[in-house]
Amino acid sequence: MVTLAPELKASTDLIKRLSDEYRIVSSLGHSAADFDTGTAALTAGARSLTHVFNAMEPLAHRHPGLAGLMAAPDAPHYKSPYYSIIADGIHLHPAVVSMAYRSNPEKCILITDSIEMAGLPDGLYPGHAQIPQPQRKVGNKVTIEGTDTLIGSCIGLDECVRNLIKYSGCNIAQAVRCVTENAVNMMDIRDRGIIEAGRRADIAFLDSEGHVEKVWIKGREVFARESTD
Repeated sequence: MVTLAPELKASTDLIKRLSDEYRIVSSLGHSAADFDTGTAALTAGARSLTHVFNAMEPLAHRHPGLAGLMAAPDAPHYKSPYYSIIADGIHLHPAVVSMAYRSNPEKCILITDSIEMAGLPDGLYPGHAQIPQPQRKVGNKVTIEGTDTLIGSCIGLDECVRNLIKYSGCNIAQAVRCVTENAVNMMDIRDRGIIEAGRRADIAFLDSEGHVEKVWIKGREVFARESTD
């Protein structure tokens, strides 16, 4: 899977080649493309939108941009796209998360946008080759030190599931679909992601509030949460 900006030269031909010759899914993002350029990319074979609303033109009522494609119906030459959202309450306001999810629940996919500081204590960390400036971590939010420039998140996917339930009012099964069935359908993966005969038993067991209790990979337990009793 690759993310690309469809307004760049020769992107349409690249999307077709990636799909037809290499079975690589193209997702649209990090882009200043307008709505019509987005539909042309979908016609060429693009299948997804990358972290909708972030790193793309804003949704406006007369100029919807790529974000406007979330609710696009199937058309003669393309299907409505899948789209990913960062449900951390930082990249997107909770109301926007709810709006995005409800645009097309069967195509919504939760992602974290988490970076290398996920799981580390809050504090100041050095930069690196991509972002050389010092980076400040506070909770799940990471910014360039001394600025409000957002670098990434440190949220876990299970917390994204819990946030989607809280923000949108969906139930736990609907939220879990956004990290399982929708994702494998986007990638056209047929051997996992859904509990049914013949698929791999890669299973995360959640409690009623969406906290991970156990994890199986290929039918074998690899994680179990310690009891707090």
